[in-house]
Amino acid sequence: MPLLPAMPLAAAPVAAAAPVANEFMYGLAVFNARLRGASSARNIARDLGIAKEAAATLQSRMVRDGFVALPNAAGLARTPNPLVQRNYSRKATETLKNMLKDKAEDILEAEAPEELDNELPRPSEA
Repeated sequence: MPLLPAMPLAAAPVAAAAPVANEFMYGLAVFNARLRGASSARNIARDLGIAKEAAATLQSRMVRDGFVALPNAAGLARTPNPLVQRNYSRKATETLKNMLKDKAEDILEAEAPEELDNELPRPSEA
């Protein structure tokens, strides 16, 4: 009777390891911070599904590279150049555009001749 090889004992279930913070994760964290306008280690860990320690490493690297400012007391670090402008910026832009339009109309009216010579034929009449 041949002997069967001994089967190894069942190993204890191993919890899935959290993803490691690599260059791809760093790029996602920078994009996420610029999209939101701010970043924190807690938000990075939640959004990317990584450990808090790895998220804190990404956050400190983003501060060092200048993508976000130093965090405030709540741990939130603002980004100096967000991808999406806030509503007040849009409102200010719209107000300035309207002011410029009004001013341009005033300039065009001021430069327009007072009277048109009615005796000259119009191009459509010639």
